[in-house]
Amino acid sequence: MAMNDVVVTITQNKVVGSEGFGVPLVIQGKADAEKKYTECSKLDEVLDAGFGDDTEVYKQCEKLFSQANRPKLVGVYAGTGKITESLRGIESQSFRQIVPVFGTEDDTPKELADYVEASDGKLLFLKVSSAEELAELGSLDRTIAIVYTGEDKGVEGAVVGATAGLAAGSFTYKNMIIKGITPDNLTDGQISTIHKAHGIAIVKKAGDIVTSEGFVLSGEYADIIDSIDYVVNDMAYRCQKLLNTVPKVPYDNVGISMLEGVTTTVLAEAYRMGIIAQNGDGTPAYSTDFAPREDCSAGDRAARTYNEGRFSFDLAGAIHYAHINGVINV
Repeated sequence: MAMNDVVVTITQNKVVGSEGFGVPLVIQGKADAEKKYTECSKLDEVLDAGFGDDTEVYKQCEKLFSQANRPKLVGVYAGTGKITESLRGIESQSFRQIVPVFGTEDDTPKELADYVEASDGKLLFLKVSSAEELAELGSLDRTIAIVYTGEDKGVEGAVVGATAGLAAGSFTYKNMIIKGITPDNLTDGQISTIHKAHGIAIVKKAGDIVTSEGFVLSGEYADIIDSIDYVVNDMAYRCQKLLNTVPKVPYDNVGISMLEGVTTTVLAEAYRMGIIAQNGDGTPAYSTDFAPREDCSAGDRAARTYNEGRFSFDLAGAIHYAHINGVINV
């Protein structure tokens, strides 16, 4: 895959607080034989790709496809090497959410999590059996760890299936309804321990089986990672399309305004999706600042590189907890 001519970088200010986003991938490591990367729109196609109904890949896909918000496509792949080696071999594919099926003498969960952490725009979904295992994985922005001790197979696929078909910014990973998974019988103290370690559990609330929280292992909320990834991906794509389709983007204020216009379009779309917050006056909480040609260095102009584009926005976030106070008058 050729490198884009446009690099989009977002620095998150921690103080400021359907079509889905990407294709999920269920990947098996250390398989006896390679099964080529295939994108499936229904469970029968997983069988056609060579994964029998007794395989772990099939069981993950079975839970994934059974969810209400399931994505249109799911990638499946089996490699004879370790999962990290197999991922390198298919990195040109469009998958985003990774559900691993570990083989014998495969990567450890820690090795795979570290690999995904260094990858652009991916999310790893892991199942562990205790909160203590979360500390061994470390503080990671791209791993969602589900603490689950039940006997049902495919809990990772179920969580992916419940979320991957939704647009970035339109949901939070907390309280997503999960089908086909028996919840763990946990005390409030046990759930609190899992949350303090930045894991999530599968629990029953108000009659529904749901995810208990929406963290990645760093403690950040997974929907924020989704939102940032979406804006970066969409802005880089649209700016590259501008360079591809216009005979020349001139290095003057007209050309600069073309780049700023694409940036504004992406931010406006992110606002409509629920990624960007609304100001008190009802306007979108984003801004752009693209310096004019005369403020660009001679070196940048000679190198045909524009480095003076800036944008910022306030994330909309989500309400996960509420305290509502009432008064009874007698």
